[in-house]
Amino acid sequence: MSTSIPLESRVEGALLGLAVCDALGGPVEFKSRGTFSRVEDMLPNHNFGLPPGCFTDDTSMALCLAQSLVDNGGQSNILDQVRKYISWWTTGYLSSTGACFDIGVSTCQVLERWSEHLETDYEHLNPESKAAQDALDEIVQKIERVYNQEAFCGNGSLMRVLPAALVARDEAHAVQLARDSSQPTHPHARCVDACALYARLVFHALGRASKAELAATLSRLLHDESGPQLEPVLRARLQGYQSLADWKAKPESDIRSTGYVVDSLEASLWAFFSTDGFQDGAVRVVNLGDDADTVGAIYGGLAGAHYGGGEIPSTWLQAMHRMDLLNELVEKILMLRAGPT
Repeated sequence: MSTSIPLESRVEGALLGLAVCDALGGPVEFKSRGTFSRVEDMLPNHNFGLPPGCFTDDTSMALCLAQSLVDNGGQSNILDQVRKYISWWTTGYLSSTGACFDIGVSTCQVLERWSEHLETDYEHLNPESKAAQDALDEIVQKIERVYNQEAFCGNGSLMRVLPAALVARDEAHAVQLARDSSQPTHPHARCVDACALYARLVFHALGRASKAELAATLSRLLHDESGPQLEPVLRARLQGYQSLADWKAKPESDIRSTGYVVDSLEASLWAFFSTDGFQDGAVRVVNLGDDADTVGAIYGGLAGAHYGGGEIPSTWLQAMHRMDLLNELVEKILMLRAGPT
């Protein structure tokens, strides 16, 4: 892939790619592979009675994270992130339809807990006080005690983590933002490390790394014995991929596209590394079925960062709803990256 694609196009491609592939896969979400006609264009989402081009919870939550990071100067603010997620869930903030029509079971449960804890333990306090900070820390600990379990290793934080890489000033910053962003709803190390791995890859894609270089970077991270060790189950699943050729050799029959975070990450990376163009990879990943919108979104963020916005089919973009939300946040991210003028 040419290294001449400017950063602005890569940032745009990442955020629009996530939304486009989310909307592309939405109509076949919940459907088993091979039970539906091949998806090659935007279709109505009969799961929720929506017209073609409506992005789902994956994009809305990513937009919430992006807006929070922009509002906080590129730094993590867990309370602000959670409040934006709750606003999306309850009022349709940053939704493609003006309402929350799709939300994961685990994410819904944890946002309910956050809402209850904030109402009873936090909202009556002066937000600038030590008591408020102590109360927030206690809420985070309560959430972690419940949700830091294997049973809650879904893909809900991975699907939204993309903005962490888009606003980061360096790789370490991308990793920290990614790890922080998983904590409010998916604190298990498997989810946290999946987010960090993905953010690293997107960050390097923004920096014009080739696919071979990205595959080598991933392999190095998986086999590095000197640094912090990745969560064992995640590491074991991906360690067999030591080069781009390994990804290309993997048969589709061995790829699972469920809502389990490790399956979702592997499926998205497989679609990216085993194809040679944005459209080909998008079609490949959403036709895996099952959690098609989410594996599509994860693929689309990385692929868009690699190929740039110019490679996203114009017919897909023309079908999208609420492009204004996407375009506004692309501009805000680029302004944040540019720094003070």
